[in-house]
Amino acid sequence: MEIAFSRINTLDFYNRVIDGLKDEHDIRTLCNLMLTKLVVLDPDETSRRLDSIAECFKKTLSIKLKENAVKQEIEKQEEAIKSVLRVSLILHNAIPSASVATGTHINQHQAWRDYWGWIEKDFEPTLRSLRDETSTMNA
Repeated sequence: MEIAFSRINTLDFYNRVIDGLKDEHDIRTLCNLMLTKLVVLDPDETSRRLDSIAECFKKTLSIKLKENAVKQEIEKQEEAIKSVLRVSLILHNAIPSASVATGTHINQHQAWRDYWGWIEKDFEPTLRSLRDETSTMNA
């Protein structure tokens, strides 16, 4: 992706990645990985797409499994939650201004701010664990 990025239509590529976030588990996983690269390669376009990303992430985190779900389904959903939260942390750290309403762009990123507040409240233990994991890896 890093090599070909300058030769592709960025807007179309982002559209495909956002669509992939709405797809099945394996496709979402790949798109999450791509987002971690895209935020480095094109932080401005990633910032412009945060509200769409937040909507997709919220849907993934809101999936409720049936009571009779098998162990594999439960593990797959737990993996999806961790993946989404991990990418959310990366995006938050890369574009911290998007998580607070300040300046001339106060209406920009409202969906992202709502999403960020929601995950900080409802997924705090998992976020803390992922932050600890990240700081341990960086140390």
